[in-house]
Amino acid sequence: MLSSGALTVDPVPAFYPYTMTFKDPLTGNSRKIQGFVGRIRLEEWEKKIVYPHERTLQGPKEDRMALFKATACSFSQIYLLYPDAVREVIGLLSAKSAERFRCTDGDGVLHELGAVTDAGTLAKVSDIFRKKSLYIADGHHRYETYLAYRNYRRSLEASPNPNAPYEFVTVFLAAMEDENLSVLPTHRLVKSLGADGAKGFLKDLESRGSIQRFPKTDGDRFLAALRSSNPQETVIGVAVRDTDELLLCRLNVSRSEGVKNLDTYWLQEGVLSPVLGITPERIRTEDLLRYDKSERSVMEKVFGTKEYALGFFIRPVSAKVIESVSQRGELMPQKSTYFYPKPLTGMVMAKL
Repeated sequence: MLSSGALTVDPVPAFYPYTMTFKDPLTGNSRKIQGFVGRIRLEEWEKKIVYPHERTLQGPKEDRMALFKATACSFSQIYLLYPDAVREVIGLLSAKSAERFRCTDGDGVLHELGAVTDAGTLAKVSDIFRKKSLYIADGHHRYETYLAYRNYRRSLEASPNPNAPYEFVTVFLAAMEDENLSVLPTHRLVKSLGADGAKGFLKDLESRGSIQRFPKTDGDRFLAALRSSNPQETVIGVAVRDTDELLLCRLNVSRSEGVKNLDTYWLQEGVLSPVLGITPERIRTEDLLRYDKSERSVMEKVFGTKEYALGFFIRPVSAKVIESVSQRGELMPQKSTYFYPKPLTGMVMAKL
């Protein structure tokens, strides 16, 4: 592709302002995220420059390592958040940005990419980030794989170059205070209930909180009740195949700071582990739990195709929760957040 001229390498350094205009899946309102694409040096978690907030699984990292080794190229960006309440960075970049690409994807999201090559602006923005912490919104598996790939490339050289391309990772950065950030939940699906069946599961669940029941045909009212439930309470939704019911369950737990303020934490610690035997250790084997971003898809897989015995529905969290959890050195359960939309693969690529 490079030899044919279909792809070209920018001849000068640049930051790439990136805007995504979209319709919020939960509210239907039009929203616009403004961020930019750049590169950061890869650093281990212990250095507390880039902060994680979720646990990872081994399988996805193996796939990504194979891709990096085969192509020596980065095709997509890790999604990072940074603190900037006054929108200083976006203001600097917007003033010097020249449009590069514009397209609309299959979900109707308008993607607009610009470029800033002004040396003074690049230096000023780079200097600002010397004092900022960065928080991974999406891309934990890729970040850990980039670290492993960096170490692999270092091992192939007698005197590794500290500024080699594989020492860096391409990222999309957005201000965590941006009111247009859309953080969606990732729901859970469980294949089987075990020996006690639905009756045993429901009995155990009832002992752990109060339950409001909805028929499976009343999905809209059930989802509205889940979304409008008290954020000070721990509320999860459950689809039960064998009863054709949707349940709104308020768990009797004591919420506090950090991960203990998350529904996903209490779903794991209060239901999945003690009731179904789906412990964090078992989750890492990747044979018990599946994830789905669509509420309707979860209902279809439980009540329609009946391939899953249970579906668990999660409420969204705010971007600021990620900062709180990360600064405390805690990790959320896998797939606790889903940032929508994401930069398109291939808009900006980088050789490793």
